[in-house]
Amino acid sequence: MMEQAQISLSTEVKKSIDIHCKIESTDFESEAVYWYRQKRNQALEHLVYVISTTTAARNQVDGKNKIEARKDARMFTSTLTVNFVEKEDVGIYYCAGWSSRH
Repeated sequence: MMEQAQISLSTEVKKSIDIHCKIESTDFESEAVYWYRQKRNQALEHLVYVISTTTAARNQVDGKNKIEARKDARMFTSTLTVNFVEKEDVGIYYCAGWSSRH
């Protein structure tokens, strides 16, 4: 089960924003967490996925670490960080989990 508590987030342009996703899983350590974004009137877009609880997964845009995803093994959460926020980053962000055991 995945739970995203925050309904709406806002930040200033050029700043960073964190989006948290709580995950109820018996296999959290090896489960992949996928992050997606849906912009208005556009298809769902895959941003990044993270498996490791020790290393952040990154998606670079223009040579900058635009998107970062982390997993916190103690809190059973995944956090998506969007850096250098611009107007085009507006959208609905989703997390999804996938376990190799299913």
